[in-house]
Amino acid sequence: MAELVKLAENNAKANDRDAPHQGARGGRLALPVLLAVGFLTLIGLSLASIWLHERAQQDAERTIAAHALEAKLVSLLLNLRRAESSQRGYLLSGDPQFLLTHRLAIDDVQPALAEIEAALANNPVQREAFASVKPQVIEKLDELRETTRRYDTGDTAGAIALFKTEAGRQYMENITAIVERMQEEGERQLALTSAQFQQATRIVLAAELSGAALIVAVALMSFLLSRRSMRALQTAHQELRDNNAALESTIAERTRYLLDANNEIQSFASIVSHDLRSPLVNIMGFTSELETFRKNMFERLAALRAQAPGPDADNDDAALGGEFDEAVEYIKGSIAKMDRLINAILVISREGRRNLRTEPVDMTALVRGVADGCMHRTLEIGAEITVEPLPDMTIDRLAIEQVFSNLLDNAVKFMRTDVPGRIYVKGRETPFSVVYEVRDNGRGIDPKDAERVFDLFRRSGMRDRQGEGIGLAHVRALVRRLGGSIRLASEPGQGCTFTVTLPKRWIDPGTDWNRQ
Repeated sequence: MAELVKLAENNAKANDRDAPHQGARGGRLALPVLLAVGFLTLIGLSLASIWLHERAQQDAERTIAAHALEAKLVSLLLNLRRAESSQRGYLLSGDPQFLLTHRLAIDDVQPALAEIEAALANNPVQREAFASVKPQVIEKLDELRETTRRYDTGDTAGAIALFKTEAGRQYMENITAIVERMQEEGERQLALTSAQFQQATRIVLAAELSGAALIVAVALMSFLLSRRSMRALQTAHQELRDNNAALESTIAERTRYLLDANNEIQSFASIVSHDLRSPLVNIMGFTSELETFRKNMFERLAALRAQAPGPDADNDDAALGGEFDEAVEYIKGSIAKMDRLINAILVISREGRRNLRTEPVDMTALVRGVADGCMHRTLEIGAEITVEPLPDMTIDRLAIEQVFSNLLDNAVKFMRTDVPGRIYVKGRETPFSVVYEVRDNGRGIDPKDAERVFDLFRRSGMRDRQGEGIGLAHVRALVRRLGGSIRLASEPGQGCTFTVTLPKRWIDPGTDWNRQ
């Protein structure tokens, strides 16, 4: 096993030193960076497009406002001139139609001033210029109204004299000059806005072209890195497959070696047990001969004592016979114990060599059948075995039956006498295994002996119950052959819980992995 671990570590180190693997890792690191750059570029282009759209909308609003302002200024001049010309016609002809036109033109001037003033709220340059226009317009309106009033009141000469003065003409010239300057300023602002918009458009266009080029470059680099990473990954996978094949071959070879060694150990155990049994049979035979010899010897001794009786002869013969019988019984007990140990070794050895045959097993019915076999003993001690519904398995029936038979037998054997005995068997499934638990409220086992009790010929606690310390060792050997594990949780006086974990799919250890 150490060689397998070392081989795996060497393979891992070789993989880490391999250049294609480094290239794959480098590609995996660079690719997210390139994608992030491309994503940020797209975000930047989107923000630039949004900004340009907002800028274009603002410029359009300023352009519309500038044209509207120019139209209002032109309308203001037209209304003033219309009011002045219609007044002239009224003064010369006295026709009321001219008066009506004059008054309508004057009425349109005042709202036009308010509209122009509102339009210039966000234009300080034009607002300052308009501040000098408004007084001139008001003065001109006052001059027009005064002229008309004089004419209407019969002061024709006064009206004409006021009309001929230079004040009205000067007002119009000043107003016209300021409005023209405002129109020029509006055109200048429009030109500046247009130039700024064109410059912004060129900047955004350059940014979009640069971004598009960057995205194309990122896409190309991502493609190249992905292709490089894919090649490196394919190389790594191929090397991993090769390493796995080499590792599996090594594991299969070591497994065959271990199986051969295990078979040799089992054969050795069988041969040794057979060789031990032969002298044991001889010892048993000679022990029987000793018993026969003892009978004949003491009969002859009794006959001799009858011919020459002596004091305390009968007591001496009885003591000698008792010692002889005690020695023979000790020899016979040792022979019986040795025979049981040899039988146990043979059972474990034969079980290890037996080919397992899997079949679907109704585990609930099987364990309940084992529990029924212990019924006469449980009735004697007042114990009860409860078997809950268990998950079924496809497994070797004989092996799993021996596992539960030994566990239940062990639980019944070591029940406490001060409480009613209770034994529970339950199970559950996990994604890859099946877990069975055998729990009792018996004597329990010291936690320090939790592993020791699974060793052959090992026992824990008082030795007041018959047994050689073979059952749990046999159970662990069977569970391992089935590809599982067993563990013990216990406290003295609290009972034991044996947990058996078995794989859902059993694989013969002798399987050739390279053919899987």
